[in-house]
Amino acid sequence: MSNKNLIYNTRKDNVITISNNYEFNCGVPKSAIFIGFQYITSDKKYNFNHFKKSNDRAKAYDEFIKCMQYLSEFSWEELGNLGKKQGGFETIEYNNFKSSITNNLPSSKNISKDTKLYVFRFGHGKYRMICYKSNSCYAAMHLLGFDFDYSLYDHGS
Repeated sequence: MSNKNLIYNTRKDNVITISNNYEFNCGVPKSAIFIGFQYITSDKKYNFNHFKKSNDRAKAYDEFIKCMQYLSEFSWEELGNLGKKQGGFETIEYNNFKSSITNNLPSSKNISKDTKLYVFRFGHGKYRMICYKSNSCYAAMHLLGFDFDYSLYDHGS
């Protein structure tokens, strides 16, 4: 294998190789979803600080944990075959979101206006979780924030 087929991960000093189908192998099986929390927005309107009452926050946390448990049972392919209201996701272009949702994403992520963000419904459809699917690890997604009051993007009529 030539060096042009290697990508060096400087954070952990390990090597990530490109597989034959051009997906990155990051040590996470394709049947799993790996969720990163380091890029959650600091905008209080779009994280759990949105809730003023601790009881409301606790209910949202509980629904979020249920969502994480649910998502961990599926692969990306399986979730993609489900409808957005049936436990799957929808994709919405980055430029449709308020800019504060990506305030913690490093510029190295190369987000463009047409980059698709993934939106998962949880809490019986009441809440939205917005994620960026990694382009360096097939199974990974980065949690960017939440839309608890339908103000982060246009939800249509």
